[in-house]
Amino acid sequence: MKTVNLVIYNQFKQRDEMTDTQKYKLLPTGGDTYSEIITKSKYYVDKTLYLRSVFAEDGSSVLLFTRPRRFGKTLLMDMFADFFRLNYLNPSDTTFQQKRFTDKEIMKDKAFVDKYMGQFQVIFISLKDITGINYDIAKGGLINLVKELARTFSFLQKSEVLSEDDKLDLKNLCSDAYLKDPFNQNNLTSALSFLSSCLYKHFKRQVILLIDEYDVPLAKAAAGKYHKEMVELISSFLGVLKSTPKNTNEDTAPILKVVMTGCLKVAKNSIFTGVNNVVVNTVLNTQTKFTSIIGFNKEETKKVLEDYNLSDYEGMVKEKYDGYRFYNEEMFCPWDVINFVAENYEHKLNGTESDIKPGNYWNATSSSKILQEYLGYLNKSIRESLQDLVDGKSIEVKINDSMNYDDLKLHDPDDFFSLLLHTGYLTAVGNPSKNNYLVKIPNKEILECFNSNITECFNDMVKEGPDFKAVNIAKFLLKGDEKKVEDLLSEVILTYVSTSDFATKSNPENFYQSFFSGIFVNCKDVISDYRSNAEAGLGYLDFAFKDDPGKTAVVIEIKSCTSTDELLNAQKVALEQIKEKKYAESYIKDSSIDHVYAYAIAFSNKYCRVKVEALK
Repeated sequence: MKTVNLVIYNQFKQRDEMTDTQKYKLLPTGGDTYSEIITKSKYYVDKTLYLRSVFAEDGSSVLLFTRPRRFGKTLLMDMFADFFRLNYLNPSDTTFQQKRFTDKEIMKDKAFVDKYMGQFQVIFISLKDITGINYDIAKGGLINLVKELARTFSFLQKSEVLSEDDKLDLKNLCSDAYLKDPFNQNNLTSALSFLSSCLYKHFKRQVILLIDEYDVPLAKAAAGKYHKEMVELISSFLGVLKSTPKNTNEDTAPILKVVMTGCLKVAKNSIFTGVNNVVVNTVLNTQTKFTSIIGFNKEETKKVLEDYNLSDYEGMVKEKYDGYRFYNEEMFCPWDVINFVAENYEHKLNGTESDIKPGNYWNATSSSKILQEYLGYLNKSIRESLQDLVDGKSIEVKINDSMNYDDLKLHDPDDFFSLLLHTGYLTAVGNPSKNNYLVKIPNKEILECFNSNITECFNDMVKEGPDFKAVNIAKFLLKGDEKKVEDLLSEVILTYVSTSDFATKSNPENFYQSFFSGIFVNCKDVISDYRSNAEAGLGYLDFAFKDDPGKTAVVIEIKSCTSTDELLNAQKVALEQIKEKKYAESYIKDSSIDHVYAYAIAFSNKYCRVKVEALK
């Protein structure tokens, strides 16, 4: 008895002697799998009850969740895989799951656990690495994925159920030559279907298929200009989605259910052709049972802060990271909440509360480039809408239910706002009509991203060593040197602008307007009194500014031409417009201004011509 008492005493003594920091669980701040979180006793917000919602209560055969990045899609899928995965050496053994789910909410549902836990072979893949600067490299990523899958299920080589032909094909799935056969792409694209069929034959149990980041290959392909080829490849590869009972009307279909995640719902005519029983759950979906399946809701966020003694900072977290609404649920990005806690809870312990501050973690994600892709193509009305958003207002926009990534190059304004909504830059706060939504910037963090991206979108384009090409352009404009201005503008356009940038529904003039806006944003040290699309004389000038002393003024009118033959005439029209509309009149009459230069700048795709006239 004394020995037992001594053990208990030592346990309590050890706990009391732990440092304050050691009393808290480690936080998963990057790339942790579900098993790593559980086995290393890291903090986990329990989402296990959604196992029942997705696999027992939902009637779809293919279920797609679209959410912004960093909201926890991959971790959810990893948890699904761990729960269902069958022990192929001993199918009745669920020790793996018992260790990882012992204290989780789903274990309270004994009937579900007995029926589902550890009872299925799972194929869990992520398509996030099916990328590259060209199609061949991206296809190579898919080949590597298939080879890894084949190795995972290499135990099927010893199956007494599979035929010798099946075993040979399984072996071939590890071969580059087999998968790269130019005369039989089916070797590669049928891999998922074939593996599912083999698993079903061997175990006499249906397979659960989990596909994470399904749309990444299409997004990267659109950027790399091989979208058509990638659509054909991924569409064939995902033909396996048809191999479910509700798509084939056969109970013997090898796949029980498919769950997928991504950022956007790709149009059905893209990769879902022939897959009839697909249910898509987006941030706008009205199925309340799934609104908080991905992300932290208000209660979960509050609990995380409580567990790390940061409840006093709930208001700070709410102001910085709250604002998302997935249908009717108030949601937070887990990446933000976890990183805030990880960076700040020790300050509370150490009495250095003054150092507690909310960081901006969103800009570290790849999503931050989305704004930059569109900013150069938006008309004045859309730019005014963006300003309203930055000013904290809600705006009404049409939101597309689905889209093709390749269509984004057309820079349709509806696609722009739809993209911002689905990727987390905007959130819906109302639904006044069928396809129209009231949207706003959700929180301070995203507002900072808007401001930084708008300000910096042209920075890379105009940098030249320690100086900005933008500054040099502005300096030569102020000197009236049309030749130097034309040379610099031509250099920038030829180097950084692609001809595909003009394959857009927007007026090309909008692109050049934003192009110049980006240049002049970087010239604050050499220009003053900068104006854009401002009322002047008898109309609205494109651009005007003065030098820093205020002795020289510049007025610019921009024209866009469909061909280079029109450039000279466009210049003439632009100069006449400046004079007829009296854009420079106030500068000419100002006795403090010594020089006034009127510039006509005409563009045709990647060609530009500059003409200057001294008005004073």
